[in-house]
Amino acid sequence: MPKKVLVALPPGLLEQIDFVAQVEHRTRSDLIREALRRYIENFKRSQSPRMSVSQIGSQKVAILSESE
Repeated sequence: MPKKVLVALPPGLLEQIDFVAQVEHRTRSDLIREALRRYIENFKRSQSPRMSVSQIGSQKVAILSESE
């Protein structure tokens, strides 16, 4: 089940999000989810050679190395 997150946004950014959501006939949440998915995909592509995932106890953590 999805978890809810409270995020504070500047009024101008929220207005832009609402405008795009209205034009694309989407919800605000759907638009923000897609933006975050795209950001994470881009981050993984750009950081992938330097990033590894390790398990510490029951948690998985991403570790970035200093060198490329």
